[in-house]
Amino acid sequence: MASPSDNNKNENGDDDRLSALPDHILVDIMHRLDLRTMIRASTVSTRWKPLPYLLTNLYLRVDDFKPRTGILVMRQLNSLMSLYTETIKRLLAPTTERAIKVLRLRFYMTDRHLKPIGSIVTSVLERGGTKLLEFIIVTERHDVQCSEEDNVRFGQRFVRFFSSYPYAFRCLRVLCIQNMRFNESDVPDLLNACEQLQRLCIESCDSGRQSVLQIDAPRSRLVELAFEFCGYVRIELVRVPKLMVVSYDTWMGGSPPVVFGHVPSLRRIDFGCATMNWQPPFVLSNWLSGTRLETVSLDFHDCMIWVKPEDPKLLQPIFSKLTDLFLSNIFAECDLDWTVYLLEAAPSLKNFFLMVSRHVCGRNDHVDNAERVNVAWEASSGFKHYNLKLLDIEGFEMDCKMMKYIRLVMGCAARLRMICLHNKEPCNDCDAMHLEAPSGSSFPVDEGDKNLIREHLTDGLSSAIEITFD
Repeated sequence: MASPSDNNKNENGDDDRLSALPDHILVDIMHRLDLRTMIRASTVSTRWKPLPYLLTNLYLRVDDFKPRTGILVMRQLNSLMSLYTETIKRLLAPTTERAIKVLRLRFYMTDRHLKPIGSIVTSVLERGGTKLLEFIIVTERHDVQCSEEDNVRFGQRFVRFFSSYPYAFRCLRVLCIQNMRFNESDVPDLLNACEQLQRLCIESCDSGRQSVLQIDAPRSRLVELAFEFCGYVRIELVRVPKLMVVSYDTWMGGSPPVVFGHVPSLRRIDFGCATMNWQPPFVLSNWLSGTRLETVSLDFHDCMIWVKPEDPKLLQPIFSKLTDLFLSNIFAECDLDWTVYLLEAAPSLKNFFLMVSRHVCGRNDHVDNAERVNVAWEASSGFKHYNLKLLDIEGFEMDCKMMKYIRLVMGCAARLRMICLHNKEPCNDCDAMHLEAPSGSSFPVDEGDKNLIREHLTDGLSSAIEITFD
């Protein structure tokens, strides 16, 4: 934003054209700004000053008040939250011109600021018109590993906050929390009280060592559940009838901790894990039994492949409606032929996204990583896939193994229309190591090399497939 003297007048001394726009257009512009920029914009002129109080969609993040550099200490955190609380109090003050339709708040769970935040939000909700309320609650030690004592304290503080403002939580649509240890009944109580809750994200939480989380919410509106680095040994989805999406990254057990009960609406799973040496591969059909999925995303974190190839017929009841498959961060030395068994198990699959990890910067960071070994599997003779349209590979390099694999998929997919080949994702740490790519293995840069690859891939196969390079 320019200074008021520059922005208020044009060269003829008249009001500038931007400020001459009607309120609803200027408000739409401000809806697209972050909090810091929005506040700065409101100081440009008297014309812009009242606009923040006309906004109906607000995403108020405490991060916008943080200093650009440095680590916050507790004293700074309290000052930051005091400024944040005062700001949202002003921005959410009642006006006759608007009703808050969308309110997203991201804030630290400092004890003395929870009461004013709860009161402000309750006041907004009581005025009516709010369609979406979202809390992203960050603990003071969000960027480090918290102790068990910290997690217990954060959990107790959150439960007090939740119990003190039942109306706010009853209207809540999205909740994200982290670093909390709950009593066994706290999460079920939360779900029963949050009547409107549709999305719940839980990071680094548990109910004690070897704890089990049971979610039995037959009347819940919950559509999405996301877990990250949680300490539960098992999460039992007993009855969650409207649940559509479940994600978990990363778990520390022998197999994925989520047990699927009555989840008739489940359509997508996103699971990722950096497998350790005591975590054996498991069979997908055993884990996902009873589900009917449309999208599956599996992230192997550049470690051992933690699914065991099986008879595709055992997976077909689960993958019969699968249309999108994402396999991410497969270690570069791994033979890829095993992935074809998933294609054979998913006759309706249309889009297959595969990402090969070519990172070398962090490979020795975890000495407990399981040994990376090739997955043994042989394709069924005569197998044909009649719905796959797109094969998308990130981390493509011109080596014999990759070329052989792509031709294998092309030979199986009778109606494949497009192959998109991407370079590996950029990484400053890898670049800093000044490691040269192995001889004969690189991403093509000139059109001559690209055309040679196209010719090799289509030799004896359909030339109608479009092959693009990014």
